[in-house]
Amino acid sequence: MKPPPFTYHRPGTVEEAARLLADLGDGAKVIAGGQSLVPLLNFRLASPEHLVDVNAVAGLDELAIGDGGVEVGATVRTGWIAHGVIRNRGTVCGSLTHADPAAELPAVLALLDGSVEAVAWRGGALARRSVGAADLFDGPLMTTLDPDELVVAATFPALAPGTGWAVEELARRQGDYALAGVVLTVSVDDDGAPIAGRAAYLSCAPTPVVVDLTPALADGAVYDLVAAALDPTGDIHASAEYRRHLAATLTVRGVARARERAHLRPAAPSPRQIAFENPPMAGGSTQFHGDEHEVVVTVNGVVRSAQVPARRLLSDMLRHDLRLTGTHVGCEHGVCGACTVLLDGEPVRSCLTFSVMVDDARITTVEGLAGPGGELDPVQRAFRECHGLQCGFCTPGFLLLATDLLARQPDPSDDEIAEALGGNLCRCTGYVNIVRSVRRAAELLAQPADDEEARP
Repeated sequence: MKPPPFTYHRPGTVEEAARLLADLGDGAKVIAGGQSLVPLLNFRLASPEHLVDVNAVAGLDELAIGDGGVEVGATVRTGWIAHGVIRNRGTVCGSLTHADPAAELPAVLALLDGSVEAVAWRGGALARRSVGAADLFDGPLMTTLDPDELVVAATFPALAPGTGWAVEELARRQGDYALAGVVLTVSVDDDGAPIAGRAAYLSCAPTPVVVDLTPALADGAVYDLVAAALDPTGDIHASAEYRRHLAATLTVRGVARARERAHLRPAAPSPRQIAFENPPMAGGSTQFHGDEHEVVVTVNGVVRSAQVPARRLLSDMLRHDLRLTGTHVGCEHGVCGACTVLLDGEPVRSCLTFSVMVDDARITTVEGLAGPGGELDPVQRAFRECHGLQCGFCTPGFLLLATDLLARQPDPSDDEIAEALGGNLCRCTGYVNIVRSVRRAAELLAQPADDEEARP
């Protein structure tokens, strides 16, 4: 469950990244968030000789909103896809180029006839090309991009006036890959009658499947049209017939919701450009080989350093190099959440993050929650008071998720608590008491600082 050795590169410009990919050939992989790539490395399903980290490349962290649509830079994070902890690291373009048939973003790109912009170093200069969604996806986890091409942006065209949208999917656990899902649009005329519809399906085929819903909108035969158009694959999670039924049912539901949104006719967003600040990176271009290199981080307010190989996971650096064993290691492919820490104030999976990618970052582990005298903080006290821990293996991850949630939302609803904690697993299934603990922590944090009960 540990990644194979590789040489780590951190270019500072698009040209430098393209030159690297041209020189390194098939043995290189690009990494930005790593939420899909690192599990493959940990399972040894992928063994690239080189990783090219593009987080420090200038200009890739921008999102431009224009009259014609949205252009998303290669290091812009996903926002509302998957669990919150995964969103904090995963990127839009990374999800598109990973081409997982169960992912939402490839289906959205296919639905909207979007495209990606790819660059490569050819003939001594940067060559650029636009690849439409219809030509991009070539199979499960496969695209038509060449090994030396770097995706620098993705474009999602804007919806026409009078068009509504919907996203419907069903997963066993909130935020997990869906058993089946659909993203769709419905356009209506001035009287509100549907005149066009289009849907793209995930988890139903090796690549996103696009279906024209227009012929069935007038007579309400959407279910039958979709059931006839899809030929899903079956696996251990769901049979082909169940997926067909589920996709058709979700489409009927989505059409109704899209029509409601189409009636609202929201004003088009004003053109603007947004720059997202990625976690701070050490300046300049960097190349880390398999030998050990120094990584400097601020952990729980204290500057710490460690000599680590490029493939060292953050969870392992914390536990073995810095001796902070409160960060637990469970699945090592981003599912259980026991390894959750706060990276520059945001919860992340430390088992999906390489230590060399967090140089100069701020990290909070469970050891950093207690006060200077070792007294428990309100979140820890609430978990003890409400029996929010049993074996305790998952507890550090839940404590840090709760700390992050209550910093953002001091009085969360039960739905907000479930959303924030939904990406972590409790092996003892003590979720009821964990939710009670978060509610109690909110109460303790809301009490005055001089309250003896709240601040012993």
